[in-house]
Amino acid sequence: MSTETQELKITDRVEQRPRFSMDNVRETTPRELIIRFVAGAATSAASGAVTLIFGARVGGVLLGFPAIMAASLTLIAEEEDKHMAREDARGGIVGACALALFAAVAALTFGHLPGGVVLALSAVVWAVIAVLLYAILWYR
Repeated sequence: MSTETQELKITDRVEQRPRFSMDNVRETTPRELIIRFVAGAATSAASGAVTLIFGARVGGVLLGFPAIMAASLTLIAEEEDKHMAREDARGGIVGACALALFAAVAALTFGHLPGGVVLALSAVVWAVIAVLLYAILWYR
């Protein structure tokens, strides 16, 4: 028999719910900030290159990519454990789904409604979807 803990699936429920802690923010090292900055800059540069080559519609889709997610997950897995990185990834998925709906609402309503109304409506849709998905995944 193996003494290793069983790997959790993305759909498995965990006891610890996501939370914000200023102590964790204060513990962030310059190395971690540099890794996140470089990953974000590289993702943005790649998106800019794709925009120049294929046009704004294709490049704009890439701007929705969570630029520092890969770096953050790597750092969390290094310093905490895989389970914490899994939870961070799950939060990223929730945010990305909500952001996709934000973009869909904006794309469908720009040109039909004033810009401020479109942004406000899209933001409300994003917030509602993010909170609902969060509640479904962490409070079931």
